[in-house]
Amino acid sequence: MAIRIARWAALSLGLTAAACAPRPVTTFDLSSSIAGRGGARAGEALTVMEPVALQSLDSTTIVVRGGGGELTMLGDAQWADRLPRLVQTQLLRAFEDAGRLGKVSRPNDGAVTSRQLNSELRQFNLDSATGEAVVEISVRVVDTLSGNVVRARVFTGRAPVSGAVSGPAAAAALDAALAKVLAEIVGWA
Repeated sequence: MAIRIARWAALSLGLTAAACAPRPVTTFDLSSSIAGRGGARAGEALTVMEPVALQSLDSTTIVVRGGGGELTMLGDAQWADRLPRLVQTQLLRAFEDAGRLGKVSRPNDGAVTSRQLNSELRQFNLDSATGEAVVEISVRVVDTLSGNVVRARVFTGRAPVSGAVSGPAAAAALDAALAKVLAEIVGWA
């Protein structure tokens, strides 16, 4: 009888611990790419810097912006890495896929370039008031020798969130909004 009580107590303890365990968090990556390849411009090279962002976007969380400006995070979903690093990778891929530059690199790749792309993530969130994903990135092309800004522009992309707000729907909508922004940045830069 004591053995049965001990087994039941162990089972109860195990079920209680399982109920208190945190739910698994689904992890998402960005996969935006732009279509089309143009001829490479020999000699033109660009260093793509990691975007700067406020703390709410400089993390792995997926942000939802409320109608009153409040920010909440999806509790069951996250990015595969810090968002600025993921966006930098997507910017590099977009320029490489377009094939319009002779060389595209990160700062630590050892490449010497005369231009660098500086950017700031202003928005990368779901807008609960509109049901859309919003991506807004401020971009500056800087001459690395003089430090002068050659040109600057803010790019915004929106995409509807299909269905209920969930990790997969949020990630897909943000990825689609980013794809629009990337295509515009590559065409402009």
